[in-house]
Amino acid sequence: MNKVVNREELKQILPHYNCSLNNSTITTLGNGLINATYLVRSINASFVLQRINDHVFKTPEQVINNAELINQHLLRQKEHGNYPLEPIWQISSKDNSPMVHIKSGHWRAIQFIPNCYSVETVETPIQALQAATAFAQFTSALTDFPASQLTEIIPNFHNLSFRIQQLQQVIETNPMERLVNCQSLVDFCLSQKEFIKQVTTLVENLPIQVTHNDTKINNLLFNAKTDAPIAVIDLDTCMPGFVMHDFGDMVRTCCSSLAEDGTDIEKMSLRLDIFTALASGYVETFADKLSALEKESLVMGAQLMPFMVAIRFLTDYLDGDNYFQTDHAQHNLDRAKNQLNLFQLLYKAQPKLKEIVLSI
Repeated sequence: MNKVVNREELKQILPHYNCSLNNSTITTLGNGLINATYLVRSINASFVLQRINDHVFKTPEQVINNAELINQHLLRQKEHGNYPLEPIWQISSKDNSPMVHIKSGHWRAIQFIPNCYSVETVETPIQALQAATAFAQFTSALTDFPASQLTEIIPNFHNLSFRIQQLQQVIETNPMERLVNCQSLVDFCLSQKEFIKQVTTLVENLPIQVTHNDTKINNLLFNAKTDAPIAVIDLDTCMPGFVMHDFGDMVRTCCSSLAEDGTDIEKMSLRLDIFTALASGYVETFADKLSALEKESLVMGAQLMPFMVAIRFLTDYLDGDNYFQTDHAQHNLDRAKNQLNLFQLLYKAQPKLKEIVLSI
């Protein structure tokens, strides 16, 4: 589902925020695969405008409510000196509503922080340390927030058994007749029974936390003057979960020498210096708020997330690319191949990764 700038839908939504196409400059914002996001600069204000993908987020009002609850808690933590970053507020429409529904879908406005920038790719261990520290600050500040108050926005989002079931279902129907293009990948995924069993056993014993669930570095804002992180953004997938998922997604998106959709996978390598920086920032920031089992789980999370995301890419490819935005017909297949290769590299490096984490 490719993101398209539609002037007609913007013409309809902007008046709800006292703006119009005539008095606003609008640019696309970010490289997210799910929502359509714009930066609106008008004579009245500057803010982020977002159309929530209601194919992915079935209950947009609950996405907004979760974000509001989290931001309120983070503000209280900040006031008590327990959270150094900035909460990102949602902005009500002129009708005092946090969400506007028009024909094209559900929209919301979000606070824009000036004099900041985002980073698409981790280039240095310092950046990795900053990212891990910021996401750990975010989650550790929420350790005393009752996770049960949040709606599970995407049920079974990081449930590996469920993702395997989804893959098996689409294999059976093969709606786009693409199975012939990826049978070996499917067979590999379904053969990882021992790893799947290990994950299932582990999650039965881990404590539930409020987790971000999309811990890419581009979900941080950096101060343009100090180059330090100032805010965690994109709270759409904040739900009850396990810290190994958040740490694993950082490893998945930071520690490969290739981009997520890079096709030259035989040249892929692990950036162990980046992994070490991520582990140091995450574990040291959590300190005694991280249980011994959670600390041990981080290496499993590092392996799990590329494996599970590969299954999701593969499932979406077989189903006709209905979830992730794609640039070409093989895009999700390329992503799946890439992530499965990363999983194998991390699996083989498990002893070294454990040594790094447990030494912190």
